[in-house]
Amino acid sequence: MRQRGFSLFEFAIVAAVFALLLGVALGRMGWYQQAGEQASLQAIQINLRAALSAQVMALQAQGREAEVAALAGANPVLWLERPPSTYAGVLSATQAQSLAAGSWYFSQEAQLLVYVLAEQETSLNSAARNICFRVELQRLPPKTANAARQPVNHAGVEFKEVTECRIAPPAKAAHR
Repeated sequence: MRQRGFSLFEFAIVAAVFALLLGVALGRMGWYQQAGEQASLQAIQINLRAALSAQVMALQAQGREAEVAALAGANPVLWLERPPSTYAGVLSATQAQSLAAGSWYFSQEAQLLVYVLAEQETSLNSAARNICFRVELQRLPPKTANAARQPVNHAGVEFKEVTECRIAPPAKAAHR
């Protein structure tokens, strides 16, 4: 009995099937990476909203409701027990240009918390490079259930995604 190996045709079939499976796996891996980035982004948003709520409740419990409005424009990462591992800190627009994808930073000038996307839409869509968030003031209607008390100016704050997210580096001064 003679031992027989793979013929060239059989080897080509196996290589083609392997290449097809590898192509499908790589395509799915990109999808899973994008889904993982989305899940991470949503988890951090939930934590930031919870931290903001905790700050508001702490001020209300201490009878300092008038200070709630001062939370608008603040850096919400400071209220977390631990910042995200990819948080780079408070940066200017020029410093933030060199950040790696998947990073967070706070722009003090714009009062925005910025997430640098890992997956770029297209090179033409530069606005898709960042997702921005801001702690914004929100006026609430006065409570009228207790007519004996004078209504107070109810201010609340909200952690919102900002649709207009353009943070430009400062313009260079003209030399004369």
